[in-house]
Amino acid sequence: MRIAVAGATGFLGRHLVGRLAAKDVGMVPLGRTEDAATLGQKLAGCDVLINCAGEKSGIGPAAEDANVALPESLFLAAAAASVPAFVHVSSVAALTGVTRAGETVSDEYRGRPTTPYGISKRRGDDRLLHLASCHPATRLTILRPPILIGADAGGPFAMLRAAARRGLPLPVGGMNNRRSIVHVDNFAAALLAAAKAGLAGPYIVTDSAPISTAEFYARISRALGRKPRVFSIGGVGRGLLRRLIGQRGDSLFGDAAFSGERFAKDCPLDWPVPADSLIERAVAP
Repeated sequence: MRIAVAGATGFLGRHLVGRLAAKDVGMVPLGRTEDAATLGQKLAGCDVLINCAGEKSGIGPAAEDANVALPESLFLAAAAASVPAFVHVSSVAALTGVTRAGETVSDEYRGRPTTPYGISKRRGDDRLLHLASCHPATRLTILRPPILIGADAGGPFAMLRAAARRGLPLPVGGMNNRRSIVHVDNFAAALLAAAKAGLAGPYIVTDSAPISTAEFYARISRALGRKPRVFSIGGVGRGLLRRLIGQRGDSLFGDAAFSGERFAKDCPLDWPVPADSLIERAVAP
């Protein structure tokens, strides 16, 4: 098997490249600025193109280029080169950035994205789905992960890990919100499995049940050899703080629970990182 990878030097791309090497799968890295002729030459003979590239803010020309224009140009190049399959990394944010208390969003969800990043990713997904209907010889798979965690991860996980390392107390005591995560090595395994399984269409991918921010922070702290330090400011206090710090407050206090049950059914695999050690392996691999 020969797989072309866009975004091979990014956080997810590095882990995917490592997974492909471990499985002795041929890999062709693609740069963002490849001209059409070079891209066509690199894609010749490839079985799959996996696009890991993206831009997190969802705002401005850079996000439009990375999340909409680049996936479109890569898919068209794959179709022109007769590449049989295209696997695109999207995000659960393309569905929604928040869920109601007790709600778990699945692939059947018909709401709209709630953040600039989610809106940008949804535009890219919708454009790819349209192109795939026009070029059926290249099968399209879209995988939508929640927050990716790992030793080299950024974002909310890095923020919580840094706070735990410094022994900072966080106002998450008594919280019972639910947030989904997935270990980056498990998601890399899902990308390869999806490429081999012949899946088509969008899939949410999760490797574990949703977890509260309080438990998340406690497990990070314990993995670092620290005693978890949390305190409660009550629901009213959390609501005020959430509004004060905006989107970061949603990441800390809000619900974002998703189900990858359909992917697990259509593409069963043994996760390289077990569910009971996801956070610990992400802190101390």
